Amino acid sequence: MKSLIVVKKTGIRLVLYLLLFISAKSSVAQEIFKGVRVSYSITDEQVDFINTHFDFVLTPFLSNQIRESFQESKLFLYRSIQGTWTDFNQFDWNHINSNENMFCHSDSADQSESTRILTIWNSWLMDGRDLVDSLAADAMNHWVNYYAVTASNQVHTYDYDGLFIDSAGHKLGEGAVNGIMPWDYSADTWRDGRYAALSFIKTYISDKKVIFNGLHSGNGADSSLSLTDGGMWEDFVYDINDGSYKGVKKWWDAILCMQNNRDSSYLVLVIKKPGLISDIQARIFSVASYLLISSPNVVLTLSDWSDIPSLQYYPEFEISLGSPLRDFTMREDSLFIREFEHGIALVNPGSSLSKTFQLEKDYYKIVPVGGGLISSAGSYDGHLSYELVSGEIEIPPVSGMILKDSAESGVSNDHVEGMSFKLMQNYPNPFNPVTNISYKTDKSCKVRLAVLNVKGQIVETLIDGNVDKGIHTVQWKPDNVSSGVYFYMISAGGYKDIKKCLLVR
Repeated sequence: MKSLIVVKKTGIRLVLYLLLFISAKSSVAQEIFKGVRVSYSITDEQVDFINTHFDFVLTPFLSNQIRESFQESKLFLYRSIQGTWTDFNQFDWNHINSNENMFCHSDSADQSESTRILTIWNSWLMDGRDLVDSLAADAMNHWVNYYAVTASNQVHTYDYDGLFIDSAGHKLGEGAVNGIMPWDYSADTWRDGRYAALSFIKTYISDKKVIFNGLHSGNGADSSLSLTDGGMWEDFVYDINDGSYKGVKKWWDAILCMQNNRDSSYLVLVIKKPGLISDIQARIFSVASYLLISSPNVVLTLSDWSDIPSLQYYPEFEISLGSPLRDFTMREDSLFIREFEHGIALVNPGSSLSKTFQLEKDYYKIVPVGGGLISSAGSYDGHLSYELVSGEIEIPPVSGMILKDSAESGVSNDHVEGMSFKLMQNYPNPFNPVTNISYKTDKSCKVRLAVLNVKGQIVETLIDGNVDKGIHTVQWKPDNVSSGVYFYMISAGGYKDIKKCLLVR
């Protein structure tokens, strides 16, 4: 009986430890909400990766199979309201091309079908006067009416969580459409037409979320958000063509918009920059900026624009600082600060001067390593590294710093310079039928490595004995266990760590 009681107590301790760990991981997932756009064929393994790593997915794909594949993430149907990007077999182009009223006319004296501005970049310039009553006989011959009806049918037929309207905020510049301008075009008709279109589309999808791509400086973003459930700010910080910084005003416009609307709207902040994968400073600046206004309603997307048609994931998404203690503050020298339960986010958006910050205690500066493309096998190479800092620190221009409390146990010994042990993420993950688990030790020691299920029960012990210093890899090929989430936990001396893996049968 004694041994049985001991086993039960051990099991309780394991369950408690695992529950604490799961709770900690859940809080991580709630700190940085992650979004991704999927617009090309992806593997089953990549779908599994998206399910376990992302909170928000945009996809133009239409099928029950796709809808059922994305079970964990909010799934929005991607549909552009602009002529150029509507090539996803979501429209009846024969119907569109046979109706003269579908798109606006140019400023040509000849107002015929041949002068319609159709399928050209920035072609959609909805004139609010073009909307007609939904019961009108020719309602489906007008573009926004047609868009609202077909989008609503598709969202409901395939049970998407909502509709994402792309290109809903693009303003036409002088001579942008082959050197011509739409008939009777003005900034007011453009803005008011967008308001009318968004409001009209929302009436068709009142039971779902409707968000639009079109939060930009000076285009009536706040008013547009009052007509829908949310919006995307897609040109944040960097120019997608040359990667140049757009300046403090553009940065502040986006931050202020997110801060003012995050309690009432669902918002997406997108960073697109060529060479982002290798630009660690730009990545930390972007994520630290997001942390200033992070909330359950704000989603972050990072994308290296040098490789557009790819899925990408970054270790910064796993940053864990706990709950924010308050909203961000701004010092007189324009250093932005937000404090969390277990750390601080600092941002210097200025483009010329460095800023200093005095630490009252030791912190770990978070430095991402790797990250980027998600392979067809559903894996990526990246992790967070930690550098101990104290005293006065410097934040260069157009940069950020994310600090974690050195006394906060979540840092553990993983990836901290000078530590003697490191547990690595299994590969591949998700996996079937076998996965590799690696760890590194700088000295000989006794190691115990075990796999646990979500109840904290040991499924299999992989190592229990002395090992030499160096990098070691052990394979786990589970038998007689079902698909699902498992945890592998390692202990060696005073070091303990645990990571999650996914078995897909």
